Amino acid sequence: MQTETASQRLKRLLDEAESYCAAQGAQLTHLRRLVLEALMTATGPVKAYDLMDSLRAKGHRLTPATVYRILEFLLHNGLVHRVNAINAFVACSDRHRSAHNPVIVVCPGCQTTLEINDEGLYTSIFNRLGALGFDIKDGAIEVRGVCRKCKEGSVS
Repeated sequence: MQTETASQRLKRLLDEAESYCAAQGAQLTHLRRLVLEALMTATGPVKAYDLMDSLRAKGHRLTPATVYRILEFLLHNGLVHRVNAINAFVACSDRHRSAHNPVIVVCPGCQTTLEINDEGLYTSIFNRLGALGFDIKDGAIEVRGVCRKCKEGSVS
């Protein structure tokens, strides 16, 4: 059995996202696919203007309004998550792309993010906050935590 290369995996994931959108009656246009690809290949969360600049460097002329409309489409279709703590976006790591409520951990040092898809964990936090009189607004819960790399780097 031959292993999948990184470019083959990326193409497969983008094709799956396109099929998922089509099944929902939405279209993953060329520009939407480019933005999703940029997020999938990024090494961490990406701010909207950085996305725009990176796509412009590749010859794609996008306005801020276009980038934000595309990001809203990708958010609405569950293909990306907004990381409010750093005002950036990450591709969803959940393969089945159904509506879900992740816990997103953000390292304040290097801004590495980790998406945790554990419905039991989310439900526990959601219920506890509800008992305290708080409602979670956008479905995702963000937690700040120092990653192993930053933690080891700070031990000198």
